[in-house]
Amino acid sequence: MKKDIQIYPRIIEKMEDWPIHRLSDDRAAFIRDIEDTTFERLKSKKLQDMVDAIVKTIYQERIRIKESPWKVDPPNERSFWNKISKRLITKSLDRNDSEAQTEAEDILRRIIHRYSEEIVGTFKSSTFRFAQRFLTVLFNRLLNAAVDKSLASLWRGRRQLYERLNVVGDVDTVRRLFDHGTVVIVPTHSSNLDSILVGYAMDQIMGLPSFSYGAGLNLYNFGPAAYFMNRLGAYRVDRRKKTRFTSKRSRP
Repeated sequence: MKKDIQIYPRIIEKMEDWPIHRLSDDRAAFIRDIEDTTFERLKSKKLQDMVDAIVKTIYQERIRIKESPWKVDPPNERSFWNKISKRLITKSLDRNDSEAQTEAEDILRRIIHRYSEEIVGTFKSSTFRFAQRFLTVLFNRLLNAAVDKSLASLWRGRRQLYERLNVVGDVDTVRRLFDHGTVVIVPTHSSNLDSILVGYAMDQIMGLPSFSYGAGLNLYNFGPAAYFMNRLGAYRVDRRKKTRFTSKRSRP
């Protein structure tokens, strides 16, 4: 007996109207907003506290570059932090005057901008549509074959695939939440397929727009993965960075 499958209509029909698409179209403004918010929070501290945070950041970043370099790291990593360090020394930011304050704030902005550009991804409609087709084929092969243990099941259609995706809960409530604000999905992360599979079910069955997912920067060392994540709205997370500008502990 076949399972009765409810496929929900899309809550936002045009992909160009999806929040993640509009955010990517206005990526520069989004980054400026992140930078301004972060800068205002950090510059409200005393000058010496700001300088101490910059000095500690330079120290930690130099250790990271030396002890745990990755292929995905920008080629100018070392030169960037060397220039920041040199500027910090030559401008004598230990002075407590307006010139030192201006220099410290400019250095602070440069560091924040570098981190913001690294974190924020993009979203490309063409790549997303390709991923929809590719994942339909992939999950059809994996899930049908895993259940039926038969080579013939590898070639079953989309309906059989949807019968393997068990979406339960108050879907209508989740869909209505989009009328009220930003929706955050928190998968249990029991496997590396969580975000992909959950995202696919939300797109193909629940009719939800695509979400932005956190992706470890180490995954970008693999070329094909980097290509797709860069174009599907993922934001980059570098767990090596423990500085005050990237750590959760820096939040008020």
